[in-house]
Amino acid sequence: MNGRPVADPVLKTAVRVAYREVIEAGRHPVVALYLELPAEELDVNVHPSKAELRFRDPAAVRGLVISALGQALAGGAGNVTQSAALPPRPSLHLWQPRTGRTGIAALPLPSLQAAAAPAGVGHLAEAPLGFDGPPSARVLPPPEPDPAHPLGAAVAQVLDTYVIAVASDGSLVLVDQHAAHERLTHEAIRTQMLDGGVSTQPLLLPAVVELPPSDTARLLSHAPELALLGLELEAFGPGAVLVRALPAVLGAPEPAPLLRDLADELAEQDEATALAARLDAAVARIACHGSVRAGRRLTQAEMDALLRQMEATPRAATCSHGRPTFLKLSRGEIEKLFGRR
Repeated sequence: MNGRPVADPVLKTAVRVAYREVIEAGRHPVVALYLELPAEELDVNVHPSKAELRFRDPAAVRGLVISALGQALAGGAGNVTQSAALPPRPSLHLWQPRTGRTGIAALPLPSLQAAAAPAGVGHLAEAPLGFDGPPSARVLPPPEPDPAHPLGAAVAQVLDTYVIAVASDGSLVLVDQHAAHERLTHEAIRTQMLDGGVSTQPLLLPAVVELPPSDTARLLSHAPELALLGLELEAFGPGAVLVRALPAVLGAPEPAPLLRDLADELAEQDEATALAARLDAAVARIACHGSVRAGRRLTQAEMDALLRQMEATPRAATCSHGRPTFLKLSRGEIEKLFGRR
């Protein structure tokens, strides 16, 4: 604060809130925040060593920090932010080594969808995945360097789960395809919800899902909220739920595992939890079921499309549960691993 290191609960709370959606439970963010405020906005006589302080308007400072961090974290995967553009008073300079550019790019709907729909589910417009690709971990044509694409170009797929790419600066990028696509699906649903409603895909034959009575009652009590996410449910006896529609962005997942996961998620929350928080937690669970799975063989075009969407999607550096979607090793880091430095 004005060049002096301080400890302040307002700043700690702001950082924790800003990172809540992009960090794994039980882990904590580390950031370097440099704030500048006029002297009259601060009370520095709280502690003899002036290591603590009070803000005249703590709500404004908290909101500023949350907003600045949120802008930085909302960038696409692989980009680096050095500072955040903020109002002149109060001002905050942000250094974030592993986050995206400020601003939110337009989000296309994920194109990596299931190749075939089970009986009773209508066909979607998205292009299906191909299963006729060459073997995993194959050598692909060398990529053309493109500094505009920080995640580089795909060169291989390992274990039918991890995409290996090479960036224009020679960095090695390793992507978890399921975690990455989970975030893409999450943000697609979130964007549709903010735009007025999630597109639904009616089932040609409604699916009956049997569940414990407590789970059935819990899901039906939240049916209006789930309908906002494109999931249409009806009662079907004390131990079953009738599923009439699913979010279109998911493709064609099995309804039963999805509903069991949603029931578990709702059971972990209490009625005091804000509606927005409940909806976002439900979106995270739904996104997991609509994402390309580990073990799915991707073509080179699909791998490159995944990388490009990650670069353009907010919060794509982590999945919906806060785990990393990709690892990036620079030339120097690789040389250290081999003892060359």
